[in-house]
Amino acid sequence: MQKKLKTFTESRQFQFFFIGIILLSGVIVGLDSYPKISDKYGTILHSLDRIILGLFVFEICLKLTSFGPRVHEFFKDGWNVFDFIIVGACFLPFDGQSVIVLRLLRVLRVVRLVGTIPELKLIVNTLLKSIPSLGYIGILLFILFYIYACLGTFLFRENDPIHFESLHISLLSLFRVATLEDWTDIMYTAIYGCQNYGYSGAKDLCRNSHAFPFLGWFYFVSFVLLATFIFFNLFIGVIISNMEDIKEKEKLRLDPDLARMGKSESDIKVLLKKIKKDMVLLESHVSFLENVEEQRFKDKR
Repeated sequence: MQKKLKTFTESRQFQFFFIGIILLSGVIVGLDSYPKISDKYGTILHSLDRIILGLFVFEICLKLTSFGPRVHEFFKDGWNVFDFIIVGACFLPFDGQSVIVLRLLRVLRVVRLVGTIPELKLIVNTLLKSIPSLGYIGILLFILFYIYACLGTFLFRENDPIHFESLHISLLSLFRVATLEDWTDIMYTAIYGCQNYGYSGAKDLCRNSHAFPFLGWFYFVSFVLLATFIFFNLFIGVIISNMEDIKEKEKLRLDPDLARMGKSESDIKVLLKKIKKDMVLLESHVSFLENVEEQRFKDKR
């Protein structure tokens, strides 16, 4: 019975049904955000919301029952824990002042869609696994920002006080440069001086105009190359690498033969290619020996 129930809860029809329920829940939350619709159809929307909550409870109960006496295994999956918390928190006694929390929980039901669709789950798991590596890259990026912010403050403070008056303003300006949002305006102010570019509507702030023809473009171009292109590609590289690792682990989990061999699918492919090459080489040796033996037989005759 438990085996059949587990098969049922893991079936595509069961998954698709509750994907539709999650989408419907999101639509109801969205409609409830419009005052006119909420005032006119609020009773219907809240009734539908209670029905959806009941279906979610029914889903959780079915999944818990499918594990039988091994209910603890249900909570080994982080997505199951997330679903259980979201559904269970909706039954907490919220008063009028905490209704915003209840609405937030209703919105978070849509996030359950991530744990239901395998492709979305793969992406989120990859991002979670990448957090430690991305954290170290983030530290390097902060060091780069800090060095350039200090240099920018020392160099351009007098010429461009709007963007480099202090360290924290310089950091904010460099973040704008890294996003490539009108960063050339800041660069041209440094290259030509605030009196000639960038301060047409704020001449009183341009107290000490000074042009940096070479240092200006070198400072900003080098920062854009490092912060935007190199570090951005580092982030992408880490995420792609972790995604490949997770895919390999998932294939090992789903394919018992690969798991018993203790090798990934890529390792198996390399091994098969090597075996094929060895077989071709062995066949050539066998053919050579057969020709030699045949020639000896002819010579004896």
